[in-house]
Amino acid sequence: MKNLIALIIILIVLLGGLHSLEAQEIPLTSDDYEHERPQWSPDGSEVVYMKNDATGYWQIYKVPSTGGTETPLTSDSCWHGFPQWSPDGNEIVYEKEILPRFQIYKVPSAGGTETPLTSDSYNHFCPQWSPDGSEIVYHKHDATGYAQIYKVPSTGGTEISLTNSMYDAKHPQWSPDGSEIVYHRWLSSWQIYKVPSTGGTEIPLTLDIYDDEYPQWSPDGNEIVYHKFEFDGTGMWQIYKVPSSGGPETPLTSDGSCHHWFPQWSPDGSEIVYDRRDPARSQIYKVPSTGGPETPLTSDSYNHRYPQWSLDGSEIVYQKLDTTGCYQIYTISSTDVFETPFMIPKTSSIDIFPNPAKTFFEIRSQEHVKEIQIFDITGKLVRGEILLEYKPTQKISLEDLTAGVYFVRLKCKDFTSTKKLLLIR
Repeated sequence: MKNLIALIIILIVLLGGLHSLEAQEIPLTSDDYEHERPQWSPDGSEVVYMKNDATGYWQIYKVPSTGGTETPLTSDSCWHGFPQWSPDGNEIVYEKEILPRFQIYKVPSAGGTETPLTSDSYNHFCPQWSPDGSEIVYHKHDATGYAQIYKVPSTGGTEISLTNSMYDAKHPQWSPDGSEIVYHRWLSSWQIYKVPSTGGTEIPLTLDIYDDEYPQWSPDGNEIVYHKFEFDGTGMWQIYKVPSSGGPETPLTSDGSCHHWFPQWSPDGSEIVYDRRDPARSQIYKVPSTGGPETPLTSDSYNHRYPQWSLDGSEIVYQKLDTTGCYQIYTISSTDVFETPFMIPKTSSIDIFPNPAKTFFEIRSQEHVKEIQIFDITGKLVRGEILLEYKPTQKISLEDLTAGVYFVRLKCKDFTSTKKLLLIR
């Protein structure tokens, strides 16, 4: 049903002439099971994720990125989680609980037999492919009694320890050139460290009293972004970055009313996407990687988490706790507004005010607005009317609509514009 709604929205755009349209969320899944941790395929055609399905266990699934039928890649009586595509898109690596331990497994992305890459008596978590696809890095709770960074050939073989300290080291990430691994390591708080991918000396990139977690390399390898808990500053988790060669940290967010978590670089390195969690809901936001204003990409009354950029930078996938009561997989444009100038006069000006609105909004336009349509967040038409006379400022009542996010389609003689409207009560 939700895929049908998405198709209707697309048809409205194509047939109705929405030449400027604000981004709308598109559901890829919509059943009564939990779906989490989505990841784009390298070619952008599919999304892989973990799903707690009818087996009673978390399994690895995939779905076309345009929507369609879900395909299970695992189906036994074991927990499977945190899937990651191989660089060539042919395989998926993940954690699998073979009681009583978690091991690293892989499976063909087209479906097939699972292959274990580790099989000892220790727990292994958070696998990541090397950029060339030849190795898998992860953290392992080994004989030291702590989590250490390990790697193993992606075809199977001997595990190699990259750290060996009396502190936990977790959530490793390869540098773009494959020469280094970044991770967070516990001292008296979590700090950002790196180590050569061939092994060697660990190098600290942060050394303060705050928690720094979940580092991610920039596409050019020059910087690392992460979230940081400022417990004597804003009292919130904020997004920070640091040069990968070492140097001063730079805050990218500083809002003292919201947590900011799990940052991810855009493929061109110009922006950072993350989930921003206020006391009520978590939404998807982005911020320039050089610093600047935060931009919301979602704004409804549901939780959104773990955003991931598509490799072409055009879309973001994430999980959303929606009306099904379960986390579903969604995508949204990575830009808050699509702009396709088609017969739009450069001197034209059109807007709606106030926004947010309570009982009405005004149309402020230099052009004759001939038609107004209002769509709800799912793309359903909830209001349509024709304006026959020209008025530079016109009031439109909203008293019959409930609070929420709407899209107002304003059709003039030579162009159509769509504005996002937040209605509050």
